[in-house]
Amino acid sequence: MENSEDVFNDDYEHPENVEYILESVLMPSDGSSEFNLLAEDYNSILLNQCRCNETTCENIETCTHGGQYEFKPQQKELTLKKLENTARPIIECNDLCGCSKNSCLNRLVQYGPRRNLEIFHSTRYRSHGLRTKVHIPSGAFICEYAGELLTVTEAKKRLENNHTLGLMNYVLVLNEYSNEKKQQVTIVDPSRRGNIGRYLNHSCNPNCYIGAVRIDCPIPKLGIFAARDIEAQEELCFHYGGEDQSKNINEGKACLCAAANCTGFMPNTSIE
Repeated sequence: MENSEDVFNDDYEHPENVEYILESVLMPSDGSSEFNLLAEDYNSILLNQCRCNETTCENIETCTHGGQYEFKPQQKELTLKKLENTARPIIECNDLCGCSKNSCLNRLVQYGPRRNLEIFHSTRYRSHGLRTKVHIPSGAFICEYAGELLTVTEAKKRLENNHTLGLMNYVLVLNEYSNEKKQQVTIVDPSRRGNIGRYLNHSCNPNCYIGAVRIDCPIPKLGIFAARDIEAQEELCFHYGGEDQSKNINEGKACLCAAANCTGFMPNTSIE
């Protein structure tokens, strides 16, 4: 099983002057109560460990955390079971769980990005992009979208600054809902500090998508998964509109994805 070692594997690096980080980190403190609440969540630990032992953990259906991943023998790796179930929470086993790390079928994102990814110059997008050197099966984990975790106030400031100065916008807002009611907002900006996830471009017909994955912290990791089988040398893209792909501006930066269903414009990053 790929990434089955008890280590975090990420030996990629940036081709430009950006601080490379392995996982999302807190933004610098601004002394606000909003930041203090974000820091409190960031430093908290989820205590709801699974009830498995070294034997039962191999049956993912009985794990109180599991149910979202399945092991594909042919590819020898874990993948998400069904794309339509991504609204369900993805909770991986962690160090508090009694299951064996060597046989647990509910540990994936915590081991870091997959191998054989390559940062390259994308002629379609006229910028850096990310592609795979080998075939990736549908549902497979690619990498985390890692960067600075922002408060809503700081995110709005950065979005306004990006617009004013004409800078590239990397701010990603992930809204999580329960019974159509918004429960949590996670905002990540890899413009200053980030990993290879920042190089995925936008597509109106993406081959990847974002999913919230929790391991041992209330703040989820933003996991990037394959939305379908992806062939070697294919560029990796996801929809910047997140869970609401209808959010697009009528005037703004042109979309270069060239998909048959392209809206013509980049999605609007909005924070409510």
